[in-house]
Amino acid sequence: MMSQFDFDGQSFDGIAGVYDDVRPGYGTDVYAYIHTLKPYGRDSDILEIGSGTGIATREIADFWKARITALEPGDHLIAKAKERLRTYRNVELVKTRFEDFETTELFDSIFSATAFHWIDPGVKYEKAASLLKDNGLLAMYWNNFKLKDENMQDVVEEVYVRHGMQVYDEPVEEIQKENMQRRMDEIGCSGYFKLVAHQLFPHVFVYDAEAYIKLLRTFSDHSKGKVPQIEKLFQEIKELVLEAGSKVDVSVAVDLDVAQET
Repeated sequence: MMSQFDFDGQSFDGIAGVYDDVRPGYGTDVYAYIHTLKPYGRDSDILEIGSGTGIATREIADFWKARITALEPGDHLIAKAKERLRTYRNVELVKTRFEDFETTELFDSIFSATAFHWIDPGVKYEKAASLLKDNGLLAMYWNNFKLKDENMQDVVEEVYVRHGMQVYDEPVEEIQKENMQRRMDEIGCSGYFKLVAHQLFPHVFVYDAEAYIKLLRTFSDHSKGKVPQIEKLFQEIKELVLEAGSKVDVSVAVDLDVAQET
């Protein structure tokens, strides 16, 4: 079970180190595709919402060398981002929520990696539209996780059931498709943007047993607050991975939605 996050986005700040260690990036193919829609360069001004530990920020900076203003409210997350981006003079990290961000500047594009869903629905589209230059793009993308081996996925879900965690009747792929469609529908209903592109970019990452458990710790429903015996659950899953050869392949599909003002 690899579910969508359902807790306060600021909870990530408490696991900034873990998140930074095991969360993958998004891949140059994502940015290469965006470039076909609207090319950017050194003279472009990009706003990033929810930069976290700077994983996507560095990818954006490396691909376009653009000027980036990256917003992140978490103390520990932005500290990690500053460490990662300490040599990037074209990146300005601002400790603030998007809702509280004030500027007179307009941007060529707004990017948000695994963060846009945390913003107040009554604010995010209207404010994003107000900060974009004419024909500017709003690029939102998320990583969707599942175990590549379906048999292993089934065995892991049996562990979840034993520990009282919710397991959906639908396959993981179907749940992810429903989440994607909901996000696309939200853009269309916003009154400020229209969807101009939707793409999936599949990747596979290999995790050893220790790293896989760390990855699970970055998911909202894999917490002691949700599952009091979570450490026992992690130990059982770790043993399963070790028995299966010490490593697992994790399929990660990047869901990209690109929108433009109506």
